[in-house]
Amino acid sequence: MRRPRFGSVIAAVAVATAGVIPLFAAPAAAVNACGAPGGIFPMTPGAQAGWKIDCTTNAGTKVDNIIVSDSGNGYWQRGAARKVTATTTAASANITLAVASSITAADLRRPVSGGCIAGGAYVKAIVSTTVITLSKVSGATGCGAGTSVTIEYTSARVLQDATCTAAGVVTSTNGIFTAADAGKSVSGGPFSAGARIQAAPAPTATTVTVKLAAGAAANTVACTAPETLTIGGAVYSPTTGSTVIWNSDPMGVHLQNSTANGQAFTCAGSVLTPSAVNTTPRMGTIVASSYIKLPVVILVGATTTVRSIISNTATAFTLNAACPAGVTATVGTAAIGQPGANAPRDGNSMASLAAAISLNPALVSTSDDCAKNTYEGFQVVGTWKTPMNAAGTLVNYTTAAVVGAPVAVSTGQILFPTSVVSFAAYIRPQRTGGLAPVVPAGSHFEFVFPSLPTTLAVCLTAGSPTNATALAFGLAPTTLSTTPAVPTGAGNSGSPGVHAIGPQTGATSGRYQLKNAAVVVATGALPTCTIVAATVTPAFTCGDG
Repeated sequence: MRRPRFGSVIAAVAVATAGVIPLFAAPAAAVNACGAPGGIFPMTPGAQAGWKIDCTTNAGTKVDNIIVSDSGNGYWQRGAARKVTATTTAASANITLAVASSITAADLRRPVSGGCIAGGAYVKAIVSTTVITLSKVSGATGCGAGTSVTIEYTSARVLQDATCTAAGVVTSTNGIFTAADAGKSVSGGPFSAGARIQAAPAPTATTVTVKLAAGAAANTVACTAPETLTIGGAVYSPTTGSTVIWNSDPMGVHLQNSTANGQAFTCAGSVLTPSAVNTTPRMGTIVASSYIKLPVVILVGATTTVRSIISNTATAFTLNAACPAGVTATVGTAAIGQPGANAPRDGNSMASLAAAISLNPALVSTSDDCAKNTYEGFQVVGTWKTPMNAAGTLVNYTTAAVVGAPVAVSTGQILFPTSVVSFAAYIRPQRTGGLAPVVPAGSHFEFVFPSLPTTLAVCLTAGSPTNATALAFGLAPTTLSTTPAVPTGAGNSGSPGVHAIGPQTGATSGRYQLKNAAVVVATGALPTCTIVAATVTPAFTCGDG
């Protein structure tokens, strides 16, 4: 089998077309579908999990974009955070903010990291407009004035002083539990997958009662301080423990106005309004008070403007200063929220794209004649990009030389770079609606390839080739690590990786669409996997993801 350089394939395709580039075309013996042997692996409740999708198309059928809906219990990195400047002091739980009133009551229970702050610390108390108390004392090194401190926009947190009884009563001096914690998962100590905080009896500031997953064996042992428990890695129904609950924490969001994919937002005066056409089906109620103080970066042309959210209505955010000029229905990009402390690092590998295709020697001279029915192929690696860079000064998606405009609303970009041209996939939140004819139940995320420059070079000669054309893309549960490493327990404990499976049990399946422009070529269900109950040894046989 010959394997021409991917760059030569892309170059040939780029010369051959100036418009949208079809994904691939396959022989008549193939099927327009995505399905087996792809899948999710492992299907363990609450575990990080890889995901693989395998697709083929018929001869003469052109496909220029793919949409894949994850199952309702698929969780993707959210990573919304903001940075403040503070003075940290060794062996002290207090930090002093450089700017008064740069923290609000909404920041209670939110994880905090940076400088000498100990891993797993979160906001325990607000002492004054300039001083906050953390759940842990700071270390001995890295302290001082001018420390950049990251505040995560979640109440998921790590307790490192917990005790618990066999009846499931958890006590933590630093717990600061509220009724809003009902349904949050509890892991660590004697608690098995599916354990969550009950709605009743009502929690106190230091005590909650934990309910086990349906069918799980009762705890037979207690735990003694200092037990480490993670609260809120996922959210359950407090009563059933199996209903998928959409995580309502703010997420990092990329809003892109374009001719190709529509208008995502308007910005006039000092008011930024996400467009209803995108927020209603795609994001649900993105506009909420929980987004207040998150940074906003607006890009018009080559000019970036940095703002922050100071208030909201039911449909719009008010910024701390005027919007830049030039935002139109087709021009302008806005990013909301910096990446959290343990969000995937930008540029880290976490995906792969591989194809087995029969290339036309008229465009790729090193390929065999179409009649020989031989495969050529390639494989490229995708890297993670967050909507905003870690410094909060730039919109962070790569757009230069990328084929196709970003989708209107997304929470992450996966970039596939080559020496000639780059292309990208996007993670799109979808609260309601979805792919016809069957919509995944409830809220979910979509993996979207708006355009793939891989195949005007495919043989389309009648009857040749007779072998199928195939494409497979796989997504890793975490990125390949690079330094600096993330301290254990630091950052947003609710989303430590790229992709994870929620704690719910039962059958789960995503869906796909293969499209040529707006025309749906094929749609259907991905392989169904069953998440086993907590009392059963997990079976790692669902899919080859």
